[in-house]
Amino acid sequence: MARDCTTTDLGSLLATVLQKKNWQRRLGLHQVFLFWDQVVGAEVAAHAQPDVIKGDVLWLKVSDSIWMQQLQFEKQHILDRLNKRLQRLTTTNQAGDKSGDKEWRLSDLRLSLGKPVQNKSAADLGPPQSAPLPPVAVDEAKLAKFNQLLTNIEDPELRESMRRLWLAVEGRKTP
Repeated sequence: MARDCTTTDLGSLLATVLQKKNWQRRLGLHQVFLFWDQVVGAEVAAHAQPDVIKGDVLWLKVSDSIWMQQLQFEKQHILDRLNKRLQRLTTTNQAGDKSGDKEWRLSDLRLSLGKPVQNKSAADLGPPQSAPLPPVAVDEAKLAKFNQLLTNIEDPELRESMRRLWLAVEGRKTP
């Protein structure tokens, strides 16, 4: 049985998947986690943090019922400021992009009691720490072919992540 062994540019494949699954919009909405502290200020951020986004609703973890009531009063104002910031990101992202993605916009804020986990900036986290890869027996010819495909990816971190993912998947296959 003959198989079609054509190769596809990984970058274009990822772009197609992002577009078909509408992940670009979902990832865009999650930018809120990065700029939450800047938009609401240090005092509010100390008592409330984004927890999860379901659809286009942002759920917040709030430290206590007093802050929950205060945020309920300020909910629309916070939502407007978040959407204004998201709108700027949408415009920046789609400049020259004809993908037709909908605007990145949150429809509501929902509050739940719980200990808010403080967001840390990338600078606070330091360089990413990765565990050393265990030795994986893979076919050297397949590895060389996959490494050749990875040369089209400009971002070295993404290229290395894709390589590690491929090695993990190949290591789990049964002979």
